[in-house]
Amino acid sequence: MRFRTLLATVTLVLAGLVASPAVGPAAHAAPPPACTKTSSGTCIKGGQFCPKASYGKSGYDKNHKRWVCKGDRSHPKWTKP
Repeated sequence: MRFRTLLATVTLVLAGLVASPAVGPAAHAAPPPACTKTSSGTCIKGGQFCPKASYGKSGYDKNHKRWVCKGDRSHPKWTKP
């Protein structure tokens, strides 16, 4: 029984040495989020009014800075999180 255990251990160790992990291209970081567009098609800016439908949601400006639509529910604005 010990011989089988030893043989299995040696086999696993050698298999690990022989089968090298696949080396692929370096993983790229995820691209920064695209800017959130206003109804006129421009990127949002801090302090601008945001749609009531976006209340509580995040958006990004042209510099990939995150903003949250919050404040007064009837007139929410893009503010810092």
